[in-house]
Amino acid sequence: MSINNLDEFAHTWEAIREDYDTRSNDEYDQSVLDCAARLAADPAGQTAYAWTLGLVLMAPYLGYAIDDTGKPEAVAALQAADSALHDRPCAHDEHLYREHEEEFDLDLAEQLLGLSDPTAPWDEDHCREAWLCPRNIAGFARIALDIIEPGTTRDVPPRLPIGTEESIQTLSAVLHGYPRAGTDLAWELTAPALDLAAAASQDRPGCLLTVHAIAAYAASDMCEAPSVVEELINALEKTLPHYADATCGHTQHAEPPRWAPDLAELGIQLSSPGGRARYERTRRQDEDPPLENLLCPVALARIAQDSLKNLRSRHAQLIADPDAEDAAGATGSFDGNRHGDMDGTTAA
Repeated sequence: MSINNLDEFAHTWEAIREDYDTRSNDEYDQSVLDCAARLAADPAGQTAYAWTLGLVLMAPYLGYAIDDTGKPEAVAALQAADSALHDRPCAHDEHLYREHEEEFDLDLAEQLLGLSDPTAPWDEDHCREAWLCPRNIAGFARIALDIIEPGTTRDVPPRLPIGTEESIQTLSAVLHGYPRAGTDLAWELTAPALDLAAAASQDRPGCLLTVHAIAAYAASDMCEAPSVVEELINALEKTLPHYADATCGHTQHAEPPRWAPDLAELGIQLSSPGGRARYERTRRQDEDPPLENLLCPVALARIAQDSLKNLRSRHAQLIADPDAEDAAGATGSFDGNRHGDMDGTTAA
């Protein structure tokens, strides 16, 4: 199953995976198009494994890109591979793609080279034959599809949308009071409000938790920007009607994290189908509440009301202060005890 220049291909694909957040790159686009064309030409062939894994490596670049260059071709090729391979007979009870979490992509280029050369050293947990099983390669095709178009693919380990981890880290730094150099503070604090106002019903609860975390920060003396507070207020006012008729049968509601960075991280995670699936997949049965309880509409309505109350109070203070600046003041670290409890029942 050797492929000419596979070393060069694998090196290029790995470089694209590492540099996925490049907005547009003609060389990267050409690598995607070339790989997709080779897979589409023979989606069930002996070398389909290489082109499929190549697209897994380059999928983050496609998932992050603003334009669609190479995306339709890659999606079509991957769908063809999945269709051609996923019902092939095999003797395996389980397939390793089911265990392939995002962090395992780091080893994928090296494993690909080992698969192409049966004489090369191989100390993986699964044998080459298991890796090359048609149903396993079909599973990797679905992994790539899920990276490119989150939430559209069945039967693969769930992932956060591309760029989500970076968003979590950037917002966390702001909420800790130590924003990264070059951070647009006003944008980081108001973008989640815009997301909440436009959120689909399934994503709205996670977006609301993120705004709740930011509201605790914005309602404190850490923020001196009336425009930031106004954006958060507007988003919450648009959100509350969705919970106007909320009812539930819970005798007790799960408490979300009270520390703003942790709450924001959870909210961002729960704002996507992959994030919600990951939460349920990894939650500790004895410690973490099920989503049905954590995202109860009655509890969410209370959270929105409490955040709105605190923000309106802070907004009144800011517009009454002639020295208030229309900029996000964010110095020092956020202290939940100093600024109030994160459940919104006291001024944040």
